[in-house]
Amino acid sequence: MSALQYLLLGMKQIYAALTYAAICFVASLVGLTVIRKVILRHGRPSIIVFSVATVMALSIVLMTSFGAIDVWRSYTTGQNMGFKKPC
Repeated sequence: MSALQYLLLGMKQIYAALTYAAICFVASLVGLTVIRKVILRHGRPSIIVFSVATVMALSIVLMTSFGAIDVWRSYTTGQNMGFKKPC
């Protein structure tokens, strides 16, 4: 859907967007197949909940870390961090 949004907004690299969309589609199918096999093997659908929780926890850690690194880099180099004077 994001690729479609960029295309509608006039994205210049159409082939890159289509490539990423295809990769995401294939990765989704692979992930779905793996999860189904694991559930059938172990008989526990809670594996999906554990997988989603693991991905979300990892995302929180990575987003916070990279955000903090970017803020620190902007602060130490004196770059504008987006704050403006109120008036």
